[in-house]
Amino acid sequence: MDRDIGNDAREPEIHPHDLREDSGPRFEQGRERLDDQRNRPPVHRDPGLSETQVQTLAEIGRFRTVSNEDLEQFRYQNDTTRMRQDCRPLLNQHLVQTRSLWRGRDKERLTVVTLTRKGKRLLEQAGERGTFYAGFVKPAEMAHDAAIYRMYQAEAVRIAKEGGQIRRITLDYELKRKVYSPLAKERPRSPEYTKRQAEIAAQHGLKVVRGHIQLPDLQIEYETANGETLTRDLELATPHYRGGQLASKAEAGFRFYARSEDRGRLSAVFDDHHITTEILSL
Repeated sequence: MDRDIGNDAREPEIHPHDLREDSGPRFEQGRERLDDQRNRPPVHRDPGLSETQVQTLAEIGRFRTVSNEDLEQFRYQNDTTRMRQDCRPLLNQHLVQTRSLWRGRDKERLTVVTLTRKGKRLLEQAGERGTFYAGFVKPAEMAHDAAIYRMYQAEAVRIAKEGGQIRRITLDYELKRKVYSPLAKERPRSPEYTKRQAEIAAQHGLKVVRGHIQLPDLQIEYETANGETLTRDLELATPHYRGGQLASKAEAGFRFYARSEDRGRLSAVFDDHHITTEILSL
């Protein structure tokens, strides 16, 4: 899978020296509540951090890598001052770290943020629910992983318009662990393996296509307006996908997203392999 994908705009870099002092706690309620946060019991917080800052840490940790620009746009509704007020203490306390990379032919600069191990521990000790990630992946994968957060935001709007409410997200890292750990006990291509493979796929709302459990980049679990719990599997596609890969993922029911500049090339591949699934733009 190609991991070099990004977005159109330049991300403003966050540095401790250009962030202002923290202005104190501020309550902010998003349109989705991951992991059913409405019913979670009160937890002990680091007295030096506001609720908003802890939730910013959690948002970054759940998606592993987030671009500064997307964090400002989606988490802070393009309020640069608020973002800087929240993020300066996180940087100063070494709870998050930033890194810049250059992608594409024009060497466009992308600045991303991720948790440190200290930040991950703080969330776990505070009782935040969910799986959190710390540290950077390979540079070639950072832009792709950062784009998953933008893909999530686009799909979250769609779910909200339908009256749904997001309960949980799962990245491919966690899905791979949940799928392959129990399968490791079975002998590949044996009847027992095939049976167990089908059971595990069904357990996680996935499908077996051509002998393989198809894993999306992101799985969203949400509650519909009627109270039904459903999942959506999202894939961030690039022109480097082979037609067979795309066909298998389409057969598994994945929803595809791609950069607008990549849609033309991907559409040609879809047509060649008679794939009728829509490609949504980031």
